[in-house]
Amino acid sequence: MYIKISLLLILAAMLVVLAWCLYIRKYIRIKSAAIMSVCFMLLISAVGTYMFLTDNAHYQSEKERTIVSRSEDNRVMDMIMWYDIDIGPSNARPLNGWWTLNPNHPDTVNIGGCYRATTSVLGLYDLGDSDVSRQHLYWMSALGCNGVAVDWTNYTSYRDLTVNNVSYNTGVYRNTEVLLKTAKNEKDFDTPGVYVTVRLSGTNFKKLKETIDDVYALYEKYSDSWYYFDDGTENADKPFLVIFTDWDVIDAYIMQDDVLYEDDRFNIRFSNGFLSSRANLEKDGTRSIAGNIPLWLFIENEMDDSAGEGMYRTFHKDGSDGKVEQMIAWASVYKGGTKWDGLNNIINNQTTFERTLRNVDELSPKALLICRFNYPVVWLEEPQEGVSLYGSTHIEPNKDFGFLVFDNVRKNLYRLNYWEEKVPGGPTINNISDNAIFLDFDEYITEYRISVLSGEMGDWEYYNINSGIEILDEWIGKTIYIQTRNSFGESTVTEYTLSAD
Repeated sequence: MYIKISLLLILAAMLVVLAWCLYIRKYIRIKSAAIMSVCFMLLISAVGTYMFLTDNAHYQSEKERTIVSRSEDNRVMDMIMWYDIDIGPSNARPLNGWWTLNPNHPDTVNIGGCYRATTSVLGLYDLGDSDVSRQHLYWMSALGCNGVAVDWTNYTSYRDLTVNNVSYNTGVYRNTEVLLKTAKNEKDFDTPGVYVTVRLSGTNFKKLKETIDDVYALYEKYSDSWYYFDDGTENADKPFLVIFTDWDVIDAYIMQDDVLYEDDRFNIRFSNGFLSSRANLEKDGTRSIAGNIPLWLFIENEMDDSAGEGMYRTFHKDGSDGKVEQMIAWASVYKGGTKWDGLNNIINNQTTFERTLRNVDELSPKALLICRFNYPVVWLEEPQEGVSLYGSTHIEPNKDFGFLVFDNVRKNLYRLNYWEEKVPGGPTINNISDNAIFLDFDEYITEYRISVLSGEMGDWEYYNINSGIEILDEWIGKTIYIQTRNSFGESTVTEYTLSAD
């Protein structure tokens, strides 16, 4: 705001100088120069006052917004997590579908080939395991997400046996079905809805149709687990689908307001990243995609120096109703070469994620795409995929920095929804079975610690909702002390005596 007012004052001074220059060169009389100067000052003052009052009114309205308890009824915007679904043995990587750890970990990779940036706290898991899917759905729900965008951009139909990646395609389809089925069967927490992002290679509509037929087969089996985008159109009750599309095809069809592909079964958007040249630069400095263009944002890294150091230009996709339909946020951003605005890069007390969230609160989109949950990749030949522990994009809790990024993302998503940031209460034991303690999910707990000594609590461990807390033999017949925490703080300590029965 103060920058805008300063610019207005400079403009006013320039106009006054212009008026007197015209007088000195005898183009106008002194009386005319004086009148022009006064008019310029009055006009600039009026514009400045209007801007101040408008911005101040907005600020006041934001201050007055009420913090509410978390619920879907109190959701301000849909929050969608980008999710990589291809991890598992069917993916031809050496370790159960994973790459080996970066030899130069945690620093920038210095040799060729693909590696992983870190290891999930779940280990080198297989997404065909329903327990893994359940834990991931729990974590994404804990973040505040009500949507999951499953990445099928390297998938072609598993039914096509002529391609070289039949095993990969079969695994992607299987893993997606496991995720949908797990969501359908979940009773203990609200799971986010799932949709798929497919790939249109060039204009190969035949391959695209085969892929989308696979998507629809899954939708028919698990419609209750699907994500539906309430865009206010007649398609809002159809399953949502995104089609990743090449730039030249976008330019030839979508930017010309021409029909690229139609399928009456779905509510469709097309997408790709780095759309600066295809977005309008608005007077307020934002870039927008018009409501008549069915194009969703994926990634942008254009800076806006006028907004401050490290700040990104705001991009927004508008809807047919004139309101903002979709925006994006990234936990880290690729900057070119091997440079990243990393997961741990704080500028002016703002994380990278927070700097990509610029204006999301003010514009309040219907949907916010958050990238990306589980993609810890480093690849020197393709540095945009990642180059180091912090120079890659992965929100999932890991063995290097635990819940550091996860907690920051959660706090910001709660604030965008104006949800109360509640600390869990004293841990409640739901049941004890299979030699394990299972806790209540109070306020989406994510970690616990336990001890037989009240003043010496153990180390924090992630809470696995499937296996609970293993009961050690030395705890039997003793009083144990349990404490939990989430992104907002620690619970009180609960005492519990484990009987020998």
